[in-house]
Amino acid sequence: MIDDNFINLENLIGNSRPYILIVDDTAIILRNIKSLLDSRYSVAVAPSGRHALQSIKKHKPDLILLDYDMPEMNGKEVMKILKASPDTQDIPVVFLTAMDSRETVLELLTLEPAGYLLKPVNSAALFDTIYKILGR
Repeated sequence: MIDDNFINLENLIGNSRPYILIVDDTAIILRNIKSLLDSRYSVAVAPSGRHALQSIKKHKPDLILLDYDMPEMNGKEVMKILKASPDTQDIPVVFLTAMDSRETVLELLTLEPAGYLLKPVNSAALFDTIYKILGR
């Protein structure tokens, strides 16, 4: 189910600001991160991995902030699909996770993301990570 937070991608076309796609199954996280980033970036949100993949087919993001633990299709599955396609394998992905166990961190690092952030996301760490990846 896509709610009002799912941006009409046509609004992003022709925009010179970097385009970031936030993927998370928790509406409040989508809303909070989107509100942090809106002033500097073009931001779209997707409430599931399936919606994210549909969105990416329409408009390729410059960066994806991807929840690692989601029902239906988790971040690991989405990342594997992205890495398997020449059209999407170069999109930087930053995992968002509330799980900070050593095993989880090592598992997500084997997928070679551009980075990862622990939830709740610290705004300074978020902007710092985005800046390091996009350079803006």
